[in-house]
Amino acid sequence: MFRHSFQHRFVTVYSSAGSKPLTIWDVHTKNGHTRRLTDEDLNSLVFELIGVNVATTFMVAPCAPCPSLSIKLPFLVMLLKNLKKFFSFEITILDDRQSLRRLRLSNYQSETRVHCFGIAMPLSLEPNWNDVRLNLADLTRRAYGTNYVEAVRIQIHANVRIKCIYFSDQLYTNEETPADLRLVRPLKPSRAHHPRTKMGKIPDEPIEMVRPPSPELQREPENIATEPEAIRPPTPEVTPPTAETAAPTETVETAEIAETA
Repeated sequence: MFRHSFQHRFVTVYSSAGSKPLTIWDVHTKNGHTRRLTDEDLNSLVFELIGVNVATTFMVAPCAPCPSLSIKLPFLVMLLKNLKKFFSFEITILDDRQSLRRLRLSNYQSETRVHCFGIAMPLSLEPNWNDVRLNLADLTRRAYGTNYVEAVRIQIHANVRIKCIYFSDQLYTNEETPADLRLVRPLKPSRAHHPRTKMGKIPDEPIEMVRPPSPELQREPENIATEPEAIRPPTPEVTPPTAETAAPTETVETAEIAETA
């Protein structure tokens, strides 16, 4: 399927974010269900496989009639969610002896078993989402003493949720991986970035409030001279006019009036 494609760094075989994520996959369901839904932890679309029997509910790539994936990149990365149920997946590879080897991993096995054409290995998953990474070249060399050539087939069984499955030429950090292939969880909003959270809920209608009166400003006392009171000159007293001082004035005014007459 990917034999004539340019395989550089990443080759994605499944991504739940696409419009048609099951283009190269066949889905088989018996006594179970398969669906695409929004995961509550990642807040993104994922594909879910649930079945009573692990062997009868699965998805496999490539779909018929294509015989092989023909992916030469040696690292397999799967973003899976542990549903605390039985789960297994297997991948068929081709080595330099032109022999097909099947690697099967499951969470209900306790020991590793190596057969002529297959390996059964235990798979330990943490609660919630997991980033499963397999070095197919190293597993082939350690189990059979041969070299890895390409991945032929991959099959995912129930019970699991899948976000992404891809191959890579080496293991990359989260910053080096494309955004659609990361296991990113939404961050909780911080109060420092949302100042509205400090104000509380904004009412639908404005609330009328009586504005309190402004406090009166007290006048500051005028500057008082620093001289002592003993040195200050006494304030002159104004004496009201008496009858003796006012009589001559009236006499003069009477005489003036008599002369005029």
